[in-house]
Amino acid sequence: MAAAALMDELIEEVFLHAPPDDPKCLLCAALVCKRWCRIISGPSFRRRFRELHRTPPMLAFFSDFSTPFMVSTSSFRPSRAVPYYYSAVDARHGRVLLHLWRPSVENPLGTALMVWDPITGERRKLPLLPSRSLYPRSWNAAVLCASPAGACDHLDCHRKPFLVALVGTDPSAGVFSYVYSSETAAWSEGASTQYPGYGIASMPSALSGNTLYFLLQCRRSIMKYDLGAREMSLIGLPSECISVSNVLMATEDGGLGVANLVNYRLCLWSREAGTGPEEDAGWVQSGDIDLKRLLPDEALLESLNVVGFAYGVSVIFLRSRAGIFTIDLKSCQIKKVYKYGWCNYTLPYVSFCTPALGAASTEGGRPGTSIA
Repeated sequence: MAAAALMDELIEEVFLHAPPDDPKCLLCAALVCKRWCRIISGPSFRRRFRELHRTPPMLAFFSDFSTPFMVSTSSFRPSRAVPYYYSAVDARHGRVLLHLWRPSVENPLGTALMVWDPITGERRKLPLLPSRSLYPRSWNAAVLCASPAGACDHLDCHRKPFLVALVGTDPSAGVFSYVYSSETAAWSEGASTQYPGYGIASMPSALSGNTLYFLLQCRRSIMKYDLGAREMSLIGLPSECISVSNVLMATEDGGLGVANLVNYRLCLWSREAGTGPEEDAGWVQSGDIDLKRLLPDEALLESLNVVGFAYGVSVIFLRSRAGIFTIDLKSCQIKKVYKYGWCNYTLPYVSFCTPALGAASTEGGRPGTSIA
């Protein structure tokens, strides 16, 4: 093997061990010289980097009080911002679902949606929903990779097809749902079921296998949406979770879970399958963490609540008057990520980010990654 090729391999091995939650390290290295830039920007390096680290890092988060400009938890900065009159609805598999909240004549309630990839800068405006769903009593939506459950490791979904699933309520039409496919650039035919008497909450949804879950505003039930069958059904929450704020989450085995707070204790619940039909499945408490021993005194004064969950990294978001904190469920490490706590929910953004200097994005010929 030539000395130059051997040296390239050794350099690549060193760069592969750069921390994935600090993408600025790789960008700075790529700017040192053309040789390092070629190695780090190559598709082979980016593939090996993802395969080595496996778990995408949490780069930033959104909340319901902010514009789409991210609250960064790392050195990552998006390559292209979006207009301030969009707000974040969901974030998953490297993409963010945005909602046009500014009313217009064509779209009175501002239900136009856009999917944004902060890594590549790609933006796609979705067509308006069918006319009957322009005036829903309540609604929520989720963005996800279009690959069937188990067919994708979701380490690099940026340029793959995606879906947007929307569920809404209307007393006259019941609960309705639509699915947008990036491959057909159109919404599916609508499906509907009986109105449960309560609206869909705006809290983040949960994905387990090929099924999405949305909380209802009554704080008693969960709306289950089977993406394959396009069917909707109700699941009851654990009795201990009724009438308190809950956040849906994924368990370590990929199942459905719930997190909430009771007397400064973080309670974690998981849904276990029964021996009979799914309706026989029950809830078990899988965790109980005493936050008084972990949080600083300033966070324990009042208004402490669970407001989000970061999939893949097992991180819970907590809101308090002192700011927004995260707790790693594996290490129980607490970290303050924002100085303000005015939010009802957070949407963590989890994705790999490696420099693609010189590689054009899908819009405008901009660099594929911009990190400050």
